[in-house]
Amino acid sequence: MKDLVEFILKGLRGYLPVLVSVVGTPKRSILKLITNEPDKLNKALIFCGISIAIGFVFQAPLLKAGQDFVIIAGSMLALKIFALLTFAGVILLGFKLVGGKGDFETTLCAGLYIISPVYLFLIITHVISIGILSTYDPELATIWRSGQSLTPAQLQNFINAAPLSAVSLIVLRLFQFLISIIWFIICWGTYRIIHQVSLARSVLVYFIATFTWYVYWALTVVMMRGLHNGALSPIG
Repeated sequence: MKDLVEFILKGLRGYLPVLVSVVGTPKRSILKLITNEPDKLNKALIFCGISIAIGFVFQAPLLKAGQDFVIIAGSMLALKIFALLTFAGVILLGFKLVGGKGDFETTLCAGLYIISPVYLFLIITHVISIGILSTYDPELATIWRSGQSLTPAQLQNFINAAPLSAVSLIVLRLFQFLISIIWFIICWGTYRIIHQVSLARSVLVYFIATFTWYVYWALTVVMMRGLHNGALSPIG
């Protein structure tokens, strides 16, 4: 944990301006960071690495007593690296099928910059959702945190006993979904420019990549349950 915090603090000075730039003007900033930029892959990896490290440290208090942070964070990092490489390959293949001209390195770099801000957003809002449930019932929050579904009776009791909290949780989940979709739609134009294809062809690849993502997500849930004795990892 100490080494992870030191890694974050060491890179924070250069990280924050890039994060603000990417969030403020995503397509323009990402293209600037990956076009004719020396050592672009290393810089993109560092940016994404700091984002993941911040997310892991932010979620560390969610660990139960006896859970090893290093082991859990290591397994989740391996899954994330596999996902990033796999989806860069899927996106590259999709664009190649419609005549795209970009390469794997540039596609991967764009993906690293695109995924990092939305990852932090999802982590922060996930912790807020746990806080909402914890205020009502810490046991329900523990169930939610482990990735298990609440029973209809538990949900009904929650809605009846704390309607404002229940509405807040629903609104927050919808907000997560909408912001994520809007973000990827905005950033998708980066791939279109990299691969020099028409808008129609780019949209086709977008739907292919989205379908593949949901398939991968379902498989990842199964893998995490296998790694963590039937529950999801407390660190996402």
